[in-house]
Amino acid sequence: MTTSDLSKLSYSELLKLGDALDQQIRAQRVEELKVLVDGYIKKTQAAGFSLREAIDALRPYASDERPKKRAGAPITAVYQDPSNPANTWSGRGLPAKWLAAYEAQGRNRTEFKVR
Repeated sequence: MTTSDLSKLSYSELLKLGDALDQQIRAQRVEELKVLVDGYIKKTQAAGFSLREAIDALRPYASDERPKKRAGAPITAVYQDPSNPANTWSGRGLPAKWLAAYEAQGRNRTEFKVR
């Protein structure tokens, strides 16, 4: 079917054609994956590996399995709210709201430094 043939179709006919195309794409995807997996299994077995070993070897390549981020050293508080010691700020990023409120009152940030 050419582009000019498609332009002659009605909206509902195009929708039906789109649905049929989506179904064909899904079916073709499944079929091609089967062929790839079959070839992979045959090659791993011919090389003397088990199916479990082959699957485990694929894990690092799985797109949904990302390496876990290592937690760095905890960030220590540089500033602390004297009226509520639970309010702290590391000095990174935007200033904490409590500190910004004090600064809006004209107070200096250095007076809130943790000693």
